[in-house]
Amino acid sequence: MSVPSIRFGRRSSSLALGLAFVAMFASAPGQSFLLSVFVDDLLEDTGLSRTVFSTLYGLATIVSATVSLVLGRATDRIGLRVSWFGVATGLACACLITSAASGLVLAFIGLALLRAFGQGSFPLLGTLIVNYWFPVRRGAAMAAASFGITAATIALPPLVAVLIGGVGWQTAYRILAVVLLAVVLPFGFLLRRPPAATSAAETTALMPADEVAAPSPSRRSRRLRIRIPSREAALLLGVFAAPPLVMTAITFHAVSLLGGRGLSAPAAAVALSAFGAASAVATVGIGAVADRLSTRALLVAMSSALLAGTLVLLVDSAKLAYVGFALIGSAGGLFGVTSGIAWARTYGVVGLGRLQGVSFAAQIAAAAAGPLPLALSLQVTGSYGAGVLFLAAVAATALVGAARWREPPVT
Repeated sequence: MSVPSIRFGRRSSSLALGLAFVAMFASAPGQSFLLSVFVDDLLEDTGLSRTVFSTLYGLATIVSATVSLVLGRATDRIGLRVSWFGVATGLACACLITSAASGLVLAFIGLALLRAFGQGSFPLLGTLIVNYWFPVRRGAAMAAASFGITAATIALPPLVAVLIGGVGWQTAYRILAVVLLAVVLPFGFLLRRPPAATSAAETTALMPADEVAAPSPSRRSRRLRIRIPSREAALLLGVFAAPPLVMTAITFHAVSLLGGRGLSAPAAAVALSAFGAASAVATVGIGAVADRLSTRALLVAMSSALLAGTLVLLVDSAKLAYVGFALIGSAGGLFGVTSGIAWARTYGVVGLGRLQGVSFAAQIAAAAAGPLPLALSLQVTGSYGAGVLFLAAVAATALVGAARWREPPVT
């Protein structure tokens, strides 16, 4: 390979990594950590109870899981650029619809679109970009891209809380819609084909299906279709479902949960920033070593941090609540990297959009159930204790599954 082509490849990879970061950051309006800042105002203006709203949130998240399945398959056919434009436009519309919510119907539609295009779609696009452009050092690249969500977790909750205090939650959502259309959507024009030195499978990711010949499936890609229902794949799906469930539950009810421990709404927003800061540290740390660790080791580390965080939250203490949020945030950082690279590591990149879409759908379906245990716990017992205990049991089950997981043999 000539020197110019090497430089082009590096520039192209750097651009791809930057776009993956933007995709992760731009998912914030549909993520629980930012939605939690709006929840109390939405409840007041829509007249919905916390339990009803949590149920709507869960149903909306199931819609997001379905969209992830569709988007994963569609991206394999139409390419990432067209998908980017559709997702950015859809998320902007979601913000506008939510800003007009005054009752159950519009609240559900807004939540469904926020979760579908935010929580599900943009992270999926960012994950695919990394996997197609980085056949080596994939873990480090995924860590850098995942830092987009981490950065959003740190920066946006306090910023949006101040914005809501100044202009109201409806106007805040409209401002987010403008930013998505004016700033995020144009980034899609920067998506281009990988350099010629990369594989046909990676090139296909940016090109419509009618512009390229489908690559011949390798032994590993043929095995993909057989191994998905296997014990190893099912166990991997289950382990990856636990962090979204726990993190969604904790961040969705963060203001109320921490309020019960004497912390104000701004203090709760700071706890969410601590969650994000810990996630940042974990993301950077795991990015440095992920490519030298086995997938099983990554799964165990992720699940251990998740269990530790939920156990700390069982203690009714304002100070320890920050520690619990930080531990769960660190689990989130490990989750972002591990879930992003495990499937490509295990099954290859041919047809990765479909496979990653299935994984995202499973994670999102788990996240859909996240708010309900804490909401029901508060309604039935008057406290969040029983709900947090349930989350600890979920995390413990995931840790057992992670310890039992083995790389399926190559046949």
